[in-house]
Amino acid sequence: MNPVPRLLSQLFESSIFIQIGDRDFQVPRDIFSAPGDSPNFFTLGFGGFFASPQEVFPGLDRTNLLRPPAIIPPCVPHRSGDLFAELLHTLRGYPVHIRDEGHRLQLLKDCKYYHLRGLEQKLIAHDISFNPFSGREEILIRLEDVRQSGLKFVWDDPDAGVDGRKGGRVVYSRPFVDEKSYDLIVQIGGETTAIDINTMTAVFFVLTKARVASLLNVVSNRMNLNPSPPTRTPPDLSTPSGGTTEKQSISSNTPLGGETVKIQIDDETDLVVDGNPVSWASLQAGASQTETSEPPAKRKRTEGDGKRDWIVRDGQWKLRVQRNAAGGGYEIAFVATKLDVCTEQRVRNRGRAWLG
Repeated sequence: MNPVPRLLSQLFESSIFIQIGDRDFQVPRDIFSAPGDSPNFFTLGFGGFFASPQEVFPGLDRTNLLRPPAIIPPCVPHRSGDLFAELLHTLRGYPVHIRDEGHRLQLLKDCKYYHLRGLEQKLIAHDISFNPFSGREEILIRLEDVRQSGLKFVWDDPDAGVDGRKGGRVVYSRPFVDEKSYDLIVQIGGETTAIDINTMTAVFFVLTKARVASLLNVVSNRMNLNPSPPTRTPPDLSTPSGGTTEKQSISSNTPLGGETVKIQIDDETDLVVDGNPVSWASLQAGASQTETSEPPAKRKRTEGDGKRDWIVRDGQWKLRVQRNAAGGGYEIAFVATKLDVCTEQRVRNRGRAWLG
């Protein structure tokens, strides 16, 4: 009996030894079998260790080899072995304990380096919950973490004709991870959103402007509203490589909105103005009373004065598509669920911490 085939089979079913940083790891060959985790840094860079017996040396013609090329155990000296141990622990099916946002960013950075896209989606900050008021599940995720492949659009009345459809909602599923879609709530921070209370519109700045324009392009594509071929956009809704905030290759004008987008704020919005929790109804009532009781020259400016723009420190928005009353087409509406805003520079300065 020839033992060679059995030995070869055992060899190619055994674990792989990899050195990351100053630590050695024994990695099962099927550890990267989850959706989105292959091909990756290891299967591409060290193909000989993850190949089948028929492809021991990928890219080389075995019949013309005088001797096998030297195989050096995989070694990645410039990455953290401790972080890789946590990633490996998660790949084995165990939950990972994320200590803080700095720790999360380190894990995500190494996921990108090793090209573990499925694991990356599991580790990004998000929250999935059931909303008993709407009867649907929702996913909260930062705008910069949204991937266009996970965006979908759901009509409120899919059985109605094209002309009879009133609108719908944007839903999202994390690529490689979620088997179904959830109502999307995007979180936008960094003081990159300004609200005009008079017109109930919002404008966005720097990278957020490009990401919102890219998101609207993707949603309009899902709705088949784009008359021209879809704009090529990055998968993470960010500015393309080499782009700037002044000269963006992604146009701000889309079938669903232009430089500004419609917003909705109501009594269901959790609203904080200049550090004080308030209700939308009280702000509206206060503004109305002030306008009728005092002439403009003597009117005292209040912190909730709707005559000024609001700068959004942090905001959480549901995305709805509705009929545009002016043009008869569709427009996007950012429905505020949670807002922390400031109305003047002094309040913003108050929130800036001293350097240590």
